[in-house]
Amino acid sequence: MKIPNFHDGYFDGLWIGPNKLVHFFLRTADQQPFVLILEGVQALALTDIKQGNIILDLVSRSSEELTHSDIEDSYGVGPDTSQVLSLLKTAKELGLQVLEINSSYGAQGLVLFQSCKLSQRQA
Repeated sequence: MKIPNFHDGYFDGLWIGPNKLVHFFLRTADQQPFVLILEGVQALALTDIKQGNIILDLVSRSSEELTHSDIEDSYGVGPDTSQVLSLLKTAKELGLQVLEINSSYGAQGLVLFQSCKLSQRQA
């Protein structure tokens, strides 16, 4: 999926729904509002959520690009353990992708998910 440029945009919040569904509410730097709908979320680890979260960048990676570090950070497990190797193998078999949120201020973290959709939302 091609993600628009959200550099200096805003992370307005999230909604964690049933059935492993998560909505991220985002705005570009020029105030265009979007909702990123992640389906089949297996792990979500966000920190430092604050009022006025400013996005440095959003990075998505395919299952082939998943790393040990992605698994460690998203599941909160220790480095280089057999658990990491097992979770990484399972994530790749399930075709999970990762969304990495890096911030200039506020929310940052990772989400492991199966599929996603991006659409503009009403302001």
